[in-house]
Amino acid sequence: MRTKIKSGLLISAICTVIFSSCSLEEYNPSGSTSAIVYNTEAGMNTLVNAAYYNFRGQFYGREDVMFLWEGGTDLWYMGAKGTYADQLLTYTEKLDATTGQIKNTWQRLYEIVNYANAGINRIDGVVYAKESDKLAKEGELRYIRAYAYWMIAEAYGGATLRTTETSGVPLTAQRSPLKDFYDLIISDLERAIEILPITQTEYGRAEKKSAIGLLARTALTRASYLEYFENKKSEADVYYQKALTAAKDLIDNQATYKCSLYPKFEDVFLPANNKNNTEALWSITHSTNTALNPQSSNPNRLFRWYLAKYTGLCGMPSLEVLEYGRDGASRMMPTKYLLNVFNEDIDSRYYGSFREEYKIPLTAPKYSWSATDISRFSKSFAAGAVTLQPGDTALLYTKKVIANKADRKYGVKDINDTYNADGTISTNANNNPYYPALRKFRDPDRTAGSDAGTKNVIVMRLAEMYLIAAEASYKLNKTSPSAADFVNVLRTRAAIKTPVDRTAEMQVTNAQININFLLDERARELAGEHLRWPDLKRTKQLENRLGAGKQNPDIVAFNPAKHYLRPIPQAELDALQNKAEYGQNPNY
Repeated sequence: MRTKIKSGLLISAICTVIFSSCSLEEYNPSGSTSAIVYNTEAGMNTLVNAAYYNFRGQFYGREDVMFLWEGGTDLWYMGAKGTYADQLLTYTEKLDATTGQIKNTWQRLYEIVNYANAGINRIDGVVYAKESDKLAKEGELRYIRAYAYWMIAEAYGGATLRTTETSGVPLTAQRSPLKDFYDLIISDLERAIEILPITQTEYGRAEKKSAIGLLARTALTRASYLEYFENKKSEADVYYQKALTAAKDLIDNQATYKCSLYPKFEDVFLPANNKNNTEALWSITHSTNTALNPQSSNPNRLFRWYLAKYTGLCGMPSLEVLEYGRDGASRMMPTKYLLNVFNEDIDSRYYGSFREEYKIPLTAPKYSWSATDISRFSKSFAAGAVTLQPGDTALLYTKKVIANKADRKYGVKDINDTYNADGTISTNANNNPYYPALRKFRDPDRTAGSDAGTKNVIVMRLAEMYLIAAEASYKLNKTSPSAADFVNVLRTRAAIKTPVDRTAEMQVTNAQININFLLDERARELAGEHLRWPDLKRTKQLENRLGAGKQNPDIVAFNPAKHYLRPIPQAELDALQNKAEYGQNPNY
């Protein structure tokens, strides 16, 4: 069994940056200069570990990247119709250059870049006992830099592109065009593919499959920008082909790269498969031993933020049931579009992704309906007239329309209770905490009542490669294999097999494939997996899916002249002597 990256080896504190000003001199474990400390194999390995730090401690498993990459899209409303982070979820006027999540993300990403730059530019001079180990570390650094720059380019556009370590606080900075970002990203990844090993001893490190997968993703992104934003389809086709080649390499050589699709969609997210997931191309690791995590009190809280309210209702315990998760911190609730994009009668991905039903634990006492719950769920019977036993269904929050809700012995909120006919959130359900809850991130191995999640976060998996291949094939008008051929692999896996095999009904033809279908299919497969905002951005679909009469009608303030980029943090601009030359992103 592979071990995982141990944060005890990491640089213990990430310094505060202004325009990526984090210098290795600011962490000095022995009084030596960084040039001396990091010219040894052990020192360089510590630097590589430090470059991973923010992906674990600040991004995947925390709120900021969830809001930035999933919020403000066609898939999610503000949880329970709240206002927390509404500037990112609905594009209110509070979305400006002082927004904390945007400032924090900028700083942490440039910290990653600076550590990677330092390592890449020093590693040639480091003597390793094994040349293969040295190449692996260089490959990790290039992969990490590429991933961080992909995130920077997505969020901020043509910002600062540096390939050397900064020391102290830079007083000037220059912007680089997106082309330069993607030239560097793709160059880094192509080098990483050459030198990374197939497998690493420690789980969570970049491997060859990680770099190939990120090359497929970033080449598709570059192609999309060329087509949709620059109207350069012939140039885009070069990158569509690059994306297709990389994705197909992984698809066709799964045994070589030690990855494979699970037989069932739901298997991908089983807690038992989390720690050594065969479908994952890269995972951000979090430990069951919280002392090993960068943020020991709350290393991964994704298990909390997509949950509906269930505790204390209709016989459910007032404290969490570990399998159902710790409610009370809802951040994201599904849009009506997201629920309805599934045909749950033939597609297992709906129930594989969402929880509708809650049963009274076998260890709980029986429950007689209270007047409060009768009022909350509009029941026809009197208090005490109906009793629920342990193991009975207590609650059902469903996308279906349920007849005779008032007479059912359990609490019901159906789609008409939660959403209006136009898809907006109803105001009639006690602030709407009742909806199908995303269950991909469940973590039943925690200590009850704790925010200390234990599960890894899968940030790239093999199924995404089929969708990338499908989109690239569609754009290139390929017929063998066609876009439908790639999509149908996932749809065959997702098809309900019993009591009636729905595989045939799940198949699609190439004539059905277009960009809207592919985005819908990505929603069915990848909802919640930190990809939706980049997907809608690169295909220039945000304004087509946000607003009245569209997939997310609760977002009415989206401005395509402004919101395709996040603002440059004001604190970063204020530190520059050439602030006016550098400039803010448009309309902020």
